[in-house]
Amino acid sequence: MGKQRLFISYCWKDGNTYADELETQLKDTFDVKRDKSQLIANDNLYDFMAEIANCENVIIVLTAEYVKSLNCMLEMSYLVSQDEWGMKAMVLVIDDSLYSIERKFEVMNYWILRQKNNHASLKDADFGKALWEEEKEYIDLICENMEKFFEGLSRRKNPSQIAIVNEVIKKSQRSQEQEHEMRECVVKGEDLVKEFLAVNGNMTINELSEKMNRTRAATMRYISNLSKEGVIERVGDGKNGKWVLKKSGK
Repeated sequence: MGKQRLFISYCWKDGNTYADELETQLKDTFDVKRDKSQLIANDNLYDFMAEIANCENVIIVLTAEYVKSLNCMLEMSYLVSQDEWGMKAMVLVIDDSLYSIERKFEVMNYWILRQKNNHASLKDADFGKALWEEEKEYIDLICENMEKFFEGLSRRKNPSQIAIVNEVIKKSQRSQEQEHEMRECVVKGEDLVKEFLAVNGNMTINELSEKMNRTRAATMRYISNLSKEGVIERVGDGKNGKWVLKKSGK
């Protein structure tokens, strides 16, 4: 059996040293993945997000700059929107002030203000609407999941780095039955995507998410997996592109 995958989510500005240390401590046990390139510049956002979601283990290095970074908070939001995030993710809190209610509200207000400014810019834009719409999708997802993340953070004690290393190794030894249950949940979502596409012909991610009653992030995960398997394909460009079953798909 191969190594389990572990994704480290961190901010380049003030989290790189911690990420380096974690990778050194865990690379013999896990297939460690880190975002070596800027998330927004990634060729396929959906594939990148699905890559994070399909990792069996995640460590978030929560620093002062992390909560102001669009890329980092987008990673956090995508993780939190997955049903099993609490089971597979651990948070190394470097900025202890983020446990205070005042700091939490400061961060939430920061993103709510960015969301309002983005919506206003999109409304008034004479050109570049596609760029504003892309940013809107990202910021809306962050605002949608911030409170859930901070609520979960408040219920967790702040473990030391060595405690996190030991715990994530221990968690990697969970039974095959548990891993099978997690995979079954994903397979059911993928089956729903195929079912709705078979009935409706083609649908956007938002349409599928609404019909399936799943988060956009979870739907993105199912779509990316099915696309890689050659079961579905994308028609059209941008976030309004639609997905269809490939004629040769099973």
